[in-house]
Amino acid sequence: MVNVCPHCDIALGELTAGEQERLQRRRWKRQVYRATNLSYLGLTALVIGAMWWWFAEPQGWALPPPLPAVSMVIVGAAVYLVARCWMLWLRLGRNRPG
Repeated sequence: MVNVCPHCDIALGELTAGEQERLQRRRWKRQVYRATNLSYLGLTALVIGAMWWWFAEPQGWALPPPLPAVSMVIVGAAVYLVARCWMLWLRLGRNRPG
């Protein structure tokens, strides 16, 4: 068994090539998981903000929109786009381990 830091996956001893590849793949999967969850969070904020805008008085897409709802839509859309770009970058062949 190889001694590895449980927090940052830095090897505390000698690693074979297979063990290094396994650690890189685990790190990559963890990043993909985080990017996916971040995109879900952004999409949820976007949908909640849109629903808030729709159900605010006067009902519908009335102008001027409620400022908190529009802020939530904008932040949710930005977070979603950043997370999707991060996922795309992670899935490029040169960034994918082994």
